[in-house]
Amino acid sequence: MTLDLGMGVDTRISPSFHPQVIASMDEFDTDTQPVLQQAVDAFVSVYEGLGKVHDAKAAAEANTAWPENMRVIRVQEAADRSFARFAPQLDRVYANMKNGVELIEKQLTAPIEAQAAHTIATQIRTHVKGLAERQGTSTLDKRPGQSAIGFVQAAIQKGDALTVSAVLGAPSYLSGLTDEMHAMLLRQWHEKANPQAAKRHRAMLSVMEIIRNRGTLLHAELEKLVGASPAHAKALRDRNAAAEKALGGI
Repeated sequence: MTLDLGMGVDTRISPSFHPQVIASMDEFDTDTQPVLQQAVDAFVSVYEGLGKVHDAKAAAEANTAWPENMRVIRVQEAADRSFARFAPQLDRVYANMKNGVELIEKQLTAPIEAQAAHTIATQIRTHVKGLAERQGTSTLDKRPGQSAIGFVQAAIQKGDALTVSAVLGAPSYLSGLTDEMHAMLLRQWHEKANPQAAKRHRAMLSVMEIIRNRGTLLHAELEKLVGASPAHAKALRDRNAAAEKALGGI
């Protein structure tokens, strides 16, 4: 679901920073919006902040009393103020997404207990181990139920908790599976049992990736806006401050 935020478009700003980027994610819907709204709000702050820097640049360029270097100084100051407002908000969202991902990751990898009686659970594992020994645990066999992996995956799709828990609720070697295959199947079972958690997990990972990507682009966007690197703008500001201090002492 795509949520139309109803925000206008500032053609001066790259579309990459528009909050609609978050609201148009495939995973954005009524289930994930409560978690992702903070990301939307953060990008609103970024978008509005960039707009204010553009406004500051337009005002600086209109002031013909300022030489070019003074314009760079003033626009950099505006950029610094905007960045100081929205950068911490982005950092908080990233940290919240990371914590959420780690929490759900624990849920999706949590061990389970066998639900069948001991004798039945043992028979199920013996059956799966027999499949593994005859056909191997290769995932190349895509026929449902024709391999150990296919058999368990078919049970997962049917929601057969008795079969799944008998296999995954015991050490992997009892069913002839590798630890990696056991972990993969366990995750598939949890995702099948709790699709909303799996969806939130994917959504938060996507937001983290967007923030990492936009963070790099953001610095380049501001530098382009100012018309000079932060280091150069700082050097200009320092020289200006020194000159004003010297003149003030006369």
